[in-house]
Amino acid sequence: MAPELKGRGILWVHSRVSPSVRGVLSEDAFLKWYDEEHIAEVVTTGGIHNALRYVNVNKGSSSVSKPNLVIYPLEDIAFTGSKRFQEIGVTLDVAGEERVVYDVADFDIICMSLVKKTEAKNKKGTAQYVLASALEPASETSDEVVTKFYEQQTATVSKAPNYLRTLRFRLVFGRTNGQSRAWKGLPVNEDEPVIEPISWLAVHEFSAEPSQDVQDDAKKDVGDVLRKAKQNELHVYSLVKEFGGGALFD
Repeated sequence: MAPELKGRGILWVHSRVSPSVRGVLSEDAFLKWYDEEHIAEVVTTGGIHNALRYVNVNKGSSSVSKPNLVIYPLEDIAFTGSKRFQEIGVTLDVAGEERVVYDVADFDIICMSLVKKTEAKNKKGTAQYVLASALEPASETSDEVVTKFYEQQTATVSKAPNYLRTLRFRLVFGRTNGQSRAWKGLPVNEDEPVIEPISWLAVHEFSAEPSQDVQDDAKKDVGDVLRKAKQNELHVYSLVKEFGGGALFD
């Protein structure tokens, strides 16, 4: 059963400029709007006070469909169901025309509840890199088995000299562009696909980019959890910018 919409958690938001509009909206222009208008408004809403923007270190690879990542920590994820959150602006100027951002950029938004946070090792400020291990386990895989998998993974990656800390989360809800449109009362494209979000996420923080050996070790599947999983992904992200102080449950 998914956690309730309350308590500490994050919004974990992937994005990209839609391929169909790349001729009129550059990535630089999109990120300028994202930083200076959208995120700038989000962190002044009262329910979200800071944000971290990362980029996938393998940006450009066919395995990375949405390279931009923004993490919003919340002391109470109930805020994501509020009227103020729903009113956050989602329009931008594209070639002199005001457009809804969901027309020109693709987003995957997931809200996750904080399950566990390990003690930090020599952590000073925001993690420069995160190794994100996302999982949608097989239907028959119990929560206890998933927990054991992540505990083993954390024990393994924590041996790296540049490792800082691990935070583990569980899905509360997820939204694609179409679902975000519907929630905001905007017209919905009926043909837009619905993508099932991952249910579990471990965010392993590092002060420097984790080596390929560390990444390979994180994929070790002692109990066949990864092999049986409906989805599993492992990505490394590099910090680009902090907003409002940048703290992630420090």
